[in-house]
Amino acid sequence: MDSAMDVDIPPSQTLFIKNLKGRVHIDELKASLYALFSSFGYVLTVHARSTQKLREQAFIAFADMTSATAALRSLNGFEFYGFPLQIEYAKSKSDVVAKLDGSFKLRPKKENNNDDDDDE
Repeated sequence: MDSAMDVDIPPSQTLFIKNLKGRVHIDELKASLYALFSSFGYVLTVHARSTQKLREQAFIAFADMTSATAALRSLNGFEFYGFPLQIEYAKSKSDVVAKLDGSFKLRPKKENNNDDDDDE
């Protein structure tokens, strides 16, 4: 973790992945990320979108923090589809992790007609 921003983000079961190749079909991207990250532990979910705002990034939620930390340390800078992955802990807990540990709280839906949510 090289950037000063990472210092403020505590370790988490969820990783934020940046610098993904934007021209890969979303289903292929999710399957490839799952295959790569699952070698470090049980992956609960891979969340990636193809919208302009969310392209080239993803969230990977692990069943435990040890697996997430091992993946972050091993894969940060790893070349994936020709681009070095930029990985950090997510700023907030993923919904799937929150549901498992009992801390999930329903958030009000944002009204945004430009978001492409049909690809999950």
